[in-house]
Amino acid sequence: MEILITAGPTWAQIDKVRILTNRFTGKTGLYLANKLTAAGHKVTLIVNPYSLGKVAGIKSYYFHYFDQFKDKITDLLKNNKFDAVVHMAAVSDYLPKFKGEGKIPSGKKDFDISLVPAPKIIKIIRKLAKESILIQFKLEVEEKGIIDKAYESLKKNDSDYVVANALESLEEGYQAQLIDKQKNIIRINSKDDLAKEINNLLAL
Repeated sequence: MEILITAGPTWAQIDKVRILTNRFTGKTGLYLANKLTAAGHKVTLIVNPYSLGKVAGIKSYYFHYFDQFKDKITDLLKNNKFDAVVHMAAVSDYLPKFKGEGKIPSGKKDFDISLVPAPKIIKIIRKLAKESILIQFKLEVEEKGIIDKAYESLKKNDSDYVVANALESLEEGYQAQLIDKQKNIIRINSKDDLAKEINNLLAL
């Protein structure tokens, strides 16, 4: 199958020097890309390489900033057909309302940043890849209520599957729950489990 995987954080630019970002690296996305490639799929990876460096052995496209990611994935989906999209990128939910043109001087007594909601990348993916299997990822801080929150996100985004993670559980190693449109749940206890279960879905 032709598979597109997104991975890594999308930086939100404050000025030419400073950014807002998150703690995620794209390593799980790269791991999945390698496993699915080894399983015989044709994988394209779009990733922030900041924590990974350049990727070898997989067709890869790179971004750092939110706008770069948005433009690249839009271009890829407009000009290519993918059987499945695995949307793992840790996408910014908010962006600075204004960006400094150079470097905002240090030494200010106060430095307020106004944030506005970012465009929903998953909505763009579903609009441009209507026939693709769409697997999204949903992160929460704690396990409590995560199934319902993830399932609501799946329905809202018209995804086929959602992988739900909680930060409190990830501290103990990779753990997740894979949920389908019927709210069936598969427990995942490692990155290897994740790769196997997603490969199983793609083989259906």
